[in-house]
Amino acid sequence: MSKPAKDRRGTPRVVAKLAMQIAGFGGDSSVLTTESINLSAGGLQFQSKVALDALTRVALTLLLPPFGRRLRRERMVQCRGVIVRVAEIEQPRKRPRFEVACCFTDISDEDRELIEQYVVWRSMRRVAVPRAAAPAPARTRRRSAAR
Repeated sequence: MSKPAKDRRGTPRVVAKLAMQIAGFGGDSSVLTTESINLSAGGLQFQSKVALDALTRVALTLLLPPFGRRLRRERMVQCRGVIVRVAEIEQPRKRPRFEVACCFTDISDEDRELIEQYVVWRSMRRVAVPRAAAPAPARTRRRSAAR
């Protein structure tokens, strides 16, 4: 029996669809605007229409929404990162898309702490909000044989 794969992430991660931009990947002034898939204080994951190369250094701009009592207005977080994984998403008859993981390499302590607090807030919110009740089963009209 094989051992389960060890999770190499050092920080908790939450699902987070945040507006973001990536620059510095094409050797020119290319800027990719997209949305994150998930986020942690150590990095993020996003989808891209462009195939980015692993180990490429990029500049990231992430728009963090207001949350809790900590952040009352949107905040633009700017940092640098390295693309650590790129996987093509199989979509028959559609243009290729890629799932990209990026590790933060140069981020201010203040911004990293803000992201950590956002991740905790999202995690706590997910636990505190009860799941919506399952919808009632659809009623079917039955006809009896004796009419």
